[in-house]
Amino acid sequence: MDFQSLLFSFEGRIGRKTFWVWNVCYYAAIIILISLANTLVPLWAHLLVPVILLVLLYPDLAMTAKRWHDRNKSSWWLLLNVPLLIGRLAAPVAASAADEPMMTWQTTISFVALFCGVWILVECGFLKGTPGENRFGPAVVSSS
Repeated sequence: MDFQSLLFSFEGRIGRKTFWVWNVCYYAAIIILISLANTLVPLWAHLLVPVILLVLLYPDLAMTAKRWHDRNKSSWWLLLNVPLLIGRLAAPVAASAADEPMMTWQTTISFVALFCGVWILVECGFLKGTPGENRFGPAVVSSS
């Protein structure tokens, strides 16, 4: 699979190794870009963080979809990312209102996001893909 298909296509399968390499790079990019934003334009960083996360969202969803496919599950399982996205995009707002007590909806979203994140981590990060060909394509050569 070429690099463009890997990052921008929702078709095919990837193994756990590719999924983990992607996640290390994804979170490193987020940390570096947010650190740069905080250093270079601190007054605008709270506006840039959601933009940075949105730019990286599409390739992250594409990679995760392919991992779900390796587990023989449809891309509809990406809906588990919705609470995570809401939580990530709301984090700068919550941080700016840190002096106020945490609202019930923020607590609820946090717990739902945690549950969904753990589910995605276990399913996509730790469980093996289906052996052989499945409805999403041939088996990944190295699924470890």
